[in-house]
Amino acid sequence: MKKFLYFQPEYVSRFKCDGSKCDARCCKAWNIYIETAAYKKYSRIKPKEKAEEILSHFEYNESEEKYFLKESPCPFLTEKNLCSLQLEYGENFLSATCATYPRQTHSFGKFFERSLTLTCPVAAEMILFAQEPLKFEFVEVPDKIHSRHGKLRIQKFPTNANAGDFIREVQVTMITILQEQWFTLDQRLIVLGSFTDKLQDLFLNESGIEDMLKLIGEYRSKEFLFTKMPTLLQKFSFEAEQFVMFMIEFINPCMEILDTAEGKKFLVAFTEFFGIKPDENSFSSLDELTANFERLTEARENFLEKYSTFLENYLVNELFSGVYPWRFREQNLTKNFAVLLIHYKIFEMMTFAATESGLDSKEDLPAMVSWFMTKTDRNPKLYEKFFELLAYENDTHELMETLLEP
Repeated sequence: MKKFLYFQPEYVSRFKCDGSKCDARCCKAWNIYIETAAYKKYSRIKPKEKAEEILSHFEYNESEEKYFLKESPCPFLTEKNLCSLQLEYGENFLSATCATYPRQTHSFGKFFERSLTLTCPVAAEMILFAQEPLKFEFVEVPDKIHSRHGKLRIQKFPTNANAGDFIREVQVTMITILQEQWFTLDQRLIVLGSFTDKLQDLFLNESGIEDMLKLIGEYRSKEFLFTKMPTLLQKFSFEAEQFVMFMIEFINPCMEILDTAEGKKFLVAFTEFFGIKPDENSFSSLDELTANFERLTEARENFLEKYSTFLENYLVNELFSGVYPWRFREQNLTKNFAVLLIHYKIFEMMTFAATESGLDSKEDLPAMVSWFMTKTDRNPKLYEKFFELLAYENDTHELMETLLEP
Protein backbone atom coordinates (compact mmCIF):
# COMPACT_ATOMS: atom_id res chain seq x y z
CA MET A 1 0.00 0.00 0.00
CA LYS A 2 1.31 3.44 -0.96
CA LYS A 3 2.16 5.69 2.00
CA PHE A 4 2.82 9.40 2.41
CA LEU A 5 5.14 11.07 4.94
CA TYR A 6 3.40 13.63 7.16
CA PHE A 7 4.82 16.03 9.75
CA GLN A 8 2.17 16.96 12.30
CA PRO A 9 1.42 17.81 15.93
CA GLU A 10 0.82 14.64 17.93
CA TYR A 11 -2.74 15.73 18.69
CA VAL A 12 -3.83 15.06 15.08
CA SER A 13 -3.69 11.30 15.60
CA ARG A 14 -5.79 11.57 18.77
CA PHE A 15 -8.52 13.79 17.36
CA LYS A 16 -12.04 12.41 16.99
CA CYS A 17 -15.00 14.43 15.80
CA ASP A 18 -17.64 14.74 18.53
CA GLY A 19 -20.71 16.68 17.48
CA SER A 20 -22.22 16.31 20.95
CA LYS A 21 -19.56 18.67 22.34
CA CYS A 22 -20.11 21.46 19.85
CA ASP A 23 -23.67 20.81 18.65
CA ALA A 24 -22.30 19.98 15.16
CA ARG A 25 -21.23 23.60 14.77
CA CYS A 26 -19.38 23.00 11.50
CA CYS A 27 -22.66 21.81 9.94
CA LYS A 28 -24.56 24.87 11.11
CA ALA A 29 -22.32 27.92 11.08
CA TRP A 30 -20.72 28.03 7.65
CA ASN A 31 -21.43 28.19 3.96
CA ILE A 32 -20.48 24.59 3.14
CA TYR A 33 -19.13 23.74 -0.30
CA ILE A 34 -18.60 20.39 -2.00
CA GLU A 35 -16.27 19.37 -4.80
CA THR A 36 -17.54 18.54 -8.30
CA ALA A 37 -16.83 14.82 -7.79
CA ALA A 38 -19.21 14.70 -4.80
CA TYR A 39 -21.89 16.58 -6.74
CA LYS A 40 -21.67 14.05 -9.59
CA LYS A 41 -21.82 11.19 -7.10
CA TYR A 42 -25.04 12.58 -5.64
CA SER A 43 -26.48 12.95 -9.15
CA ARG A 44 -26.16 9.18 -9.70
CA ILE A 45 -28.21 8.24 -6.62
CA LYS A 46 -31.25 6.09 -7.34
CA PRO A 47 -34.11 6.71 -7.69
CA LYS A 48 -33.65 9.81 -9.84
CA GLU A 49 -36.19 11.76 -7.75
CA LYS A 50 -34.02 11.28 -4.65
CA ALA A 51 -30.94 12.57 -6.48
CA GLU A 52 -32.87 15.61 -7.69
CA GLU A 53 -34.10 16.34 -4.17
CA ILE A 54 -30.53 16.20 -2.79
CA LEU A 55 -29.09 18.34 -5.59
CA SER A 56 -31.83 20.94 -5.14
CA HIS A 57 -30.04 22.09 -1.98
CA PHE A 58 -26.91 23.11 -3.92
CA GLU A 59 -26.05 25.96 -6.24
CA TYR A 60 -22.96 26.56 -8.35
CA ASN A 61 -20.74 29.56 -7.78
CA GLU A 62 -18.96 30.33 -11.04
CA SER A 63 -16.35 32.68 -9.58
CA GLU A 64 -15.19 30.04 -7.07
CA GLU A 65 -16.02 27.08 -9.32
CA LYS A 66 -17.65 25.22 -6.42
CA TYR A 67 -21.07 23.95 -5.39
CA PHE A 68 -22.44 25.50 -2.20
CA LEU A 69 -25.30 24.54 0.06
CA LYS A 70 -28.10 27.06 -0.22
CA GLU A 71 -29.16 26.64 3.40
CA SER A 72 -27.57 26.83 6.81
CA PRO A 73 -27.69 24.73 8.90
CA CYS A 74 -27.03 21.81 6.57
CA PRO A 75 -30.37 20.27 5.48
CA PHE A 76 -28.84 16.77 5.72
CA LEU A 77 -28.19 17.07 9.47
CA THR A 78 -30.38 14.85 11.64
CA GLU A 79 -31.84 15.70 15.05
CA LYS A 80 -29.00 13.66 16.58
CA ASN A 81 -26.41 15.81 14.78
CA LEU A 82 -25.53 13.06 12.31
CA CYS A 83 -25.24 13.24 8.53
CA SER A 84 -28.21 11.63 6.84
CA LEU A 85 -26.22 11.18 3.61
CA GLN A 86 -23.57 9.18 5.42
CA LEU A 87 -26.17 7.18 7.35
CA GLU A 88 -28.05 6.23 4.19
CA TYR A 89 -25.27 5.87 1.61
CA GLY A 90 -22.06 5.38 3.62
CA GLU A 91 -18.93 7.37 4.49
CA ASN A 92 -17.83 7.52 0.84
CA PHE A 93 -20.73 9.89 0.14
CA LEU A 94 -19.28 12.58 2.39
CA SER A 95 -17.76 15.47 0.48
CA ALA A 96 -14.04 16.10 0.95
CA THR A 97 -14.90 19.14 3.09
CA CYS A 98 -17.09 17.14 5.46
CA ALA A 99 -14.78 14.11 5.53
CA THR A 100 -11.67 16.06 6.40
CA TYR A 101 -12.70 19.05 8.56
CA PRO A 102 -11.06 20.26 10.83
CA ARG A 103 -7.89 18.72 9.39
CA GLN A 104 -5.88 20.88 7.02
CA THR A 105 -2.90 19.83 4.96
CA HIS A 106 -0.12 21.58 3.09
CA SER A 107 2.14 19.89 0.57
CA PHE A 108 5.77 20.51 -0.30
CA GLY A 109 6.30 18.18 -3.23
CA LYS A 110 6.11 14.67 -1.78
CA PHE A 111 6.18 15.92 1.82
CA PHE A 112 3.05 16.92 3.76
CA GLU A 113 2.16 18.82 6.92
CA ARG A 114 -1.15 18.33 8.70
CA SER A 115 -2.81 20.12 11.60
CA LEU A 116 -6.24 21.03 12.99
CA THR A 117 -7.90 24.39 12.66
CA LEU A 118 -9.02 26.13 15.85
CA THR A 119 -12.34 27.02 14.23
CA CYS A 120 -13.43 23.61 15.57
CA PRO A 121 -14.18 24.01 19.32
CA VAL A 122 -13.37 20.33 20.00
CA ALA A 123 -9.95 20.77 18.39
CA ALA A 124 -9.50 24.09 20.21
CA GLU A 125 -10.19 22.46 23.57
CA MET A 126 -7.72 19.63 22.87
CA ILE A 127 -4.96 21.97 21.72
CA LEU A 128 -5.28 24.99 24.00
CA PHE A 129 -5.89 23.21 27.29
CA ALA A 130 -3.00 20.78 26.85
CA GLN A 131 -0.87 20.95 29.99
CA GLU A 132 2.40 20.78 28.06
CA PRO A 133 3.81 22.45 24.92
CA LEU A 134 2.65 20.89 21.65
CA LYS A 135 4.78 18.01 20.44
CA PHE A 136 5.33 17.04 16.81
CA GLU A 137 5.89 13.79 14.99
CA PHE A 138 6.48 12.16 11.61
CA VAL A 139 3.84 9.65 10.55
CA GLU A 140 3.31 7.50 7.49
CA VAL A 141 -0.22 7.93 6.20
CA PRO A 142 -1.72 5.26 3.90
CA ASP A 143 -3.27 6.35 0.63
CA LYS A 144 -6.82 5.64 1.85
CA ILE A 145 -6.48 8.14 4.70
CA HIS A 146 -4.32 10.55 2.70
CA SER A 147 -6.86 10.85 -0.07
CA ARG A 148 -9.95 11.03 2.16
CA HIS A 149 -8.76 12.74 5.33
CA GLY A 150 -5.69 14.77 4.50
CA LYS A 151 -6.31 17.08 1.58
CA LEU A 152 -8.60 19.73 2.98
CA ARG A 153 -7.43 23.22 2.05
CA ILE A 154 -4.30 21.66 0.60
CA GLN A 155 -1.86 24.39 -0.35
CA LYS A 156 1.07 23.54 -2.59
CA PHE A 157 4.45 25.11 -1.93
CA PRO A 158 7.69 25.00 -3.95
CA THR A 159 8.43 21.47 -5.14
CA ASN A 160 12.19 21.45 -5.60
CA ALA A 161 14.08 18.80 -3.69
CA ASN A 162 15.08 20.99 -0.72
CA ALA A 163 12.04 23.27 -0.36
CA GLY A 164 10.06 21.05 2.00
CA ASP A 165 13.03 20.28 4.26
CA PHE A 166 14.00 23.94 4.46
CA ILE A 167 10.50 25.20 5.22
CA ARG A 168 10.12 22.55 7.90
CA GLU A 169 13.47 23.49 9.49
CA VAL A 170 12.45 27.15 9.61
CA GLN A 171 9.12 26.23 11.22
CA VAL A 172 10.77 23.95 13.77
CA THR A 173 13.13 26.80 14.68
CA MET A 174 10.24 29.23 15.15
CA ILE A 175 8.33 26.68 17.24
CA THR A 176 11.45 26.08 19.36
CA ILE A 177 11.64 29.83 20.05
CA LEU A 178 7.94 30.06 20.94
CA GLN A 179 8.26 27.12 23.37
CA GLU A 180 11.30 28.51 25.24
CA GLN A 181 9.48 29.21 28.49
CA TRP A 182 12.44 30.90 30.16
CA PHE A 183 11.32 34.01 28.26
CA THR A 184 7.91 35.64 28.51
CA LEU A 185 5.68 35.15 25.47
CA ASP A 186 6.24 38.75 24.33
CA GLN A 187 10.00 38.25 24.65
CA ARG A 188 9.77 35.08 22.58
CA LEU A 189 7.91 37.03 19.90
CA ILE A 190 10.71 39.62 19.86
CA VAL A 191 13.22 36.81 19.30
CA LEU A 192 10.94 35.38 16.62
CA GLY A 193 10.74 38.74 14.89
CA SER A 194 14.53 39.07 14.99
CA PHE A 195 14.92 35.64 13.39
CA THR A 196 12.35 36.41 10.67
CA ASP A 197 13.98 39.77 9.93
CA LYS A 198 17.42 38.21 9.51
CA LEU A 199 16.02 35.41 7.37
CA GLN A 200 14.37 37.99 5.12
CA ASP A 201 17.69 39.82 4.77
CA LEU A 202 19.36 36.60 3.63
CA PHE A 203 16.68 36.16 0.98
CA LEU A 204 17.09 39.75 -0.21
CA ASN A 205 20.85 39.31 -0.45
CA GLU A 206 20.35 36.03 -2.31
CA SER A 207 22.48 34.24 0.28
CA GLY A 208 23.16 30.56 -0.09
CA ILE A 209 21.48 27.75 1.81
CA GLU A 210 24.58 27.42 4.03
CA ASP A 211 24.07 30.92 5.48
CA MET A 212 20.39 30.21 6.08
CA LEU A 213 21.13 26.93 7.82
CA LYS A 214 23.73 28.70 9.97
CA LEU A 215 21.10 31.24 11.05
CA ILE A 216 18.66 28.41 11.80
CA GLY A 217 21.29 26.64 13.88
CA GLU A 218 22.02 29.78 15.90
CA TYR A 219 18.41 30.52 16.81
CA ARG A 220 17.75 26.90 17.69
CA SER A 221 20.69 26.90 20.10
CA LYS A 222 19.86 27.44 23.77
CA GLU A 223 23.32 28.88 24.33
CA PHE A 224 22.70 31.51 21.65
CA LEU A 225 19.25 32.38 22.98
CA PHE A 226 20.39 32.68 26.58
CA THR A 227 23.54 34.69 25.86
CA LYS A 228 22.56 36.94 22.95
CA MET A 229 18.86 37.56 23.41
CA PRO A 230 18.98 39.40 26.76
CA THR A 231 21.10 42.03 25.01
CA LEU A 232 18.56 42.25 22.20
CA LEU A 233 15.68 42.67 24.64
CA GLN A 234 17.42 45.59 26.37
CA LYS A 235 17.13 47.57 23.14
CA PHE A 236 13.35 47.61 23.37
CA SER A 237 11.02 49.90 25.29
CA PHE A 238 7.23 49.82 25.38
CA GLU A 239 4.55 52.48 25.77
CA ALA A 240 0.92 51.53 26.25
CA GLU A 241 -0.32 54.65 24.47
CA GLN A 242 1.68 53.83 21.33
CA PHE A 243 0.33 50.28 21.41
CA VAL A 244 -3.28 51.48 21.61
CA MET A 245 -2.84 54.10 18.88
CA PHE A 246 -1.41 51.48 16.54
CA MET A 247 -3.79 48.63 17.36
CA ILE A 248 -7.08 50.54 17.20
CA GLU A 249 -6.69 50.80 13.41
CA PHE A 250 -6.57 47.00 13.17
CA ILE A 251 -9.21 46.37 15.83
CA ASN A 252 -11.87 48.46 14.06
CA PRO A 253 -12.15 46.26 10.92
CA CYS A 254 -12.13 43.20 13.16
CA MET A 255 -15.04 44.54 15.19
CA GLU A 256 -17.16 44.78 12.04
CA ILE A 257 -16.80 41.11 11.12
CA LEU A 258 -16.96 39.86 14.72
CA ASP A 259 -20.34 41.48 15.37
CA THR A 260 -22.36 38.27 15.03
CA ALA A 261 -25.00 36.59 17.16
CA GLU A 262 -22.93 33.55 18.16
CA GLY A 263 -20.09 35.65 19.57
CA LYS A 264 -22.09 38.56 20.96
CA LYS A 265 -21.22 37.94 24.61
CA PHE A 266 -17.49 37.84 23.83
CA LEU A 267 -17.63 41.00 21.75
CA VAL A 268 -19.58 42.79 24.49
CA ALA A 269 -17.00 41.65 27.06
CA PHE A 270 -14.25 43.09 24.86
CA THR A 271 -15.90 46.45 24.20
CA GLU A 272 -16.94 46.93 27.81
CA PHE A 273 -13.53 45.96 29.22
CA PHE A 274 -11.70 48.44 26.98
CA GLY A 275 -14.42 51.08 26.96
CA ILE A 276 -14.62 51.14 23.18
CA LYS A 277 -17.51 53.51 22.62
CA PRO A 278 -16.90 55.48 19.43
CA ASP A 279 -18.22 59.03 19.37
CA GLU A 280 -19.80 60.73 16.39
CA ASN A 281 -16.38 60.80 14.68
CA SER A 282 -15.95 57.03 15.18
CA PHE A 283 -12.90 57.66 17.33
CA SER A 284 -12.50 56.32 20.85
CA SER A 285 -10.85 58.22 23.69
CA LEU A 286 -7.14 57.38 23.64
CA ASP A 287 -6.72 58.10 27.35
CA GLU A 288 -9.59 55.78 28.25
CA LEU A 289 -8.38 52.99 25.98
CA THR A 290 -4.82 53.29 27.29
CA ALA A 291 -5.91 53.20 30.92
CA ASN A 292 -8.05 50.15 30.30
CA PHE A 293 -5.29 48.44 28.33
CA GLU A 294 -2.93 48.86 31.28
CA ARG A 295 -5.38 46.80 33.34
CA LEU A 296 -4.37 43.84 31.19
CA THR A 297 -1.25 43.28 33.28
CA GLU A 298 -3.29 41.79 36.11
CA ALA A 299 -5.63 40.02 33.68
CA ARG A 300 -2.65 38.40 31.95
CA GLU A 301 -1.22 37.16 35.26
CA ASN A 302 -4.56 35.73 36.35
CA PHE A 303 -5.08 33.97 33.04
CA LEU A 304 -1.60 32.45 32.77
CA GLU A 305 -1.80 31.21 36.33
CA LYS A 306 -4.89 29.24 35.38
CA TYR A 307 -3.98 28.25 31.80
CA SER A 308 -0.20 28.39 31.52
CA THR A 309 0.23 27.00 27.98
CA PHE A 310 -3.02 28.26 26.38
CA LEU A 311 -1.53 31.25 24.52
CA GLU A 312 1.69 29.48 23.65
CA ASN A 313 -0.16 26.55 22.13
CA TYR A 314 -2.42 28.94 20.22
CA LEU A 315 0.57 30.70 18.70
CA VAL A 316 2.45 27.50 17.85
CA ASN A 317 -0.63 26.01 16.19
CA GLU A 318 -1.38 29.19 14.26
CA LEU A 319 2.22 29.47 13.06
CA PHE A 320 2.37 25.82 11.99
CA SER A 321 -1.08 25.49 10.44
CA GLY A 322 -0.70 28.83 8.64
CA VAL A 323 2.78 27.91 7.34
CA TYR A 324 4.21 31.19 8.58
CA PRO A 325 6.23 33.11 7.52
CA TRP A 326 5.12 32.00 4.02
CA ARG A 327 1.34 32.05 4.47
CA PHE A 328 0.83 35.11 2.27
CA ARG A 329 3.24 34.37 -0.52
CA GLU A 330 2.77 37.68 -2.28
CA GLN A 331 4.18 39.38 0.86
CA ASN A 332 7.69 39.15 2.29
CA LEU A 333 8.57 37.23 5.44
CA THR A 334 8.55 40.25 7.75
CA LYS A 335 5.08 41.35 6.60
CA ASN A 336 3.88 37.79 7.25
CA PHE A 337 5.33 38.01 10.76
CA ALA A 338 3.67 41.39 11.29
CA VAL A 339 0.23 39.99 10.41
CA LEU A 340 0.76 36.94 12.66
CA LEU A 341 1.74 39.27 15.51
CA ILE A 342 -1.17 41.69 15.06
CA HIS A 343 -3.74 38.91 14.71
CA TYR A 344 -2.34 37.31 17.89
CA LYS A 345 -2.44 40.57 19.84
CA ILE A 346 -6.11 41.08 19.00
CA PHE A 347 -6.80 37.47 20.02
CA GLU A 348 -4.87 37.99 23.27
CA MET A 349 -6.90 41.09 24.12
CA MET A 350 -10.14 39.25 23.35
CA THR A 351 -9.05 36.37 25.58
CA PHE A 352 -8.13 38.55 28.56
CA ALA A 353 -11.33 40.58 28.25
CA ALA A 354 -13.38 37.37 28.24
CA THR A 355 -11.48 36.14 31.30
CA GLU A 356 -12.04 39.34 33.24
CA SER A 357 -15.75 39.13 32.39
CA GLY A 358 -16.02 35.63 33.85
CA LEU A 359 -16.09 33.88 30.44
CA ASP A 360 -13.05 31.76 31.19
CA SER A 361 -14.47 28.26 31.61
CA LYS A 362 -13.43 25.27 29.51
CA GLU A 363 -16.76 25.65 27.74
CA ASP A 364 -16.61 29.39 27.07
CA LEU A 365 -13.00 29.69 25.91
CA PRO A 366 -13.15 27.10 23.08
CA ALA A 367 -16.39 28.72 21.91
CA MET A 368 -14.68 32.13 21.97
CA VAL A 369 -11.67 30.82 20.03
CA SER A 370 -13.88 29.08 17.44
CA TRP A 371 -15.94 32.24 16.91
CA PHE A 372 -12.87 34.48 16.64
CA MET A 373 -10.98 32.19 14.27
CA THR A 374 -14.00 31.43 12.09
CA LYS A 375 -14.62 35.11 11.46
CA THR A 376 -11.02 36.34 11.14
CA ASP A 377 -8.54 33.64 10.18
CA ARG A 378 -9.89 32.85 6.69
CA ASN A 379 -11.21 36.30 5.89
CA PRO A 380 -9.33 37.64 2.82
CA LYS A 381 -10.84 41.12 3.07
CA LEU A 382 -9.60 41.48 6.65
CA TYR A 383 -6.05 40.57 5.69
CA GLU A 384 -6.19 42.88 2.68
CA LYS A 385 -7.00 45.65 5.15
CA PHE A 386 -4.17 44.58 7.45
CA PHE A 387 -1.64 44.72 4.63
CA GLU A 388 -3.02 48.06 3.50
CA LEU A 389 -2.45 49.44 7.01
CA LEU A 390 1.03 47.89 7.06
CA ALA A 391 2.02 49.27 3.65
CA TYR A 392 4.51 51.76 5.11
CA GLU A 393 5.56 49.70 8.13
CA ASN A 394 8.91 48.25 7.07
CA ASP A 395 10.86 48.36 10.33
CA THR A 396 10.39 45.12 12.26
CA HIS A 397 12.22 46.48 15.31
CA GLU A 398 9.88 49.50 15.48
CA LEU A 399 6.82 47.28 15.07
CA MET A 400 7.89 44.95 17.88
CA GLU A 401 8.75 47.90 20.14
CA THR A 402 5.20 49.19 19.59
CA LEU A 403 3.43 45.87 20.23
CA LEU A 404 5.60 43.85 22.63
CA GLU A 405 6.73 44.35 26.23
CA PRO A 406 10.38 43.21 26.62
